[in-house]
Amino acid sequence: MSRFVKILRAVMIGAPGSGKGTISGRLERDFGVVHLSSGDLLRNNVMQGTEVGMLAKAFIDKGELVSDEVMIKLVDDVLQEIEGKGWLVDGFPRTIHQAEELDKRRHIDMVINLDVPFATIVERIRQRWVHAPSGRIYHTEFNPPRTPVSYCKDVWQIC
Repeated sequence: MSRFVKILRAVMIGAPGSGKGTISGRLERDFGVVHLSSGDLLRNNVMQGTEVGMLAKAFIDKGELVSDEVMIKLVDDVLQEIEGKGWLVDGFPRTIHQAEELDKRRHIDMVINLDVPFATIVERIRQRWVHAPSGRIYHTEFNPPRTPVSYCKDVWQIC
C-alpha cells in the first residue's frame, strides 16, 4: 500500500512582533517544513555578498525598501532550491505585486494571517532585543539571552 504525503506550501503574514518567527519555528520543528524568513534571507544574502544581496543592499543603503523584483528573486531562488519539500515563508509577500508573482510561480496551500492586537505587538516589541552581530532576537521575559546583557550600542540594539 502506498502512502501519499501532502507537502505543505504556506505563507505567514502579520505585523512585526505578531509572532511569525516564533510560530514558524514551531511548525518547522513539529512538521518538518522549511522555514524561510524574508528578513533572514535578506540579511544573509547581504552579508554573503551574493548578487541578489548586493542588489538589495543598494536599496537599503539609500534608505529605501527593497524592490518587489529583488524580493521576488530572493525568495523564488530559494523555493526553487527546495523544490519537492514543504515550506513556510514568513514576511513575504508584502505587496500585491509580490503576492501575484508568488501565486503565478508557486502553488500555495494556505495563507496564515496573524491578527494580533496593536497593544500586544507594542508590548512585545518593547521587550525585544537584537544581537547585532548574529541577528538573533531575544525577548527580555520569554527568551532572554543566556549571558546577562550589558548595553553596548555596537552589539545590542533595542527594537
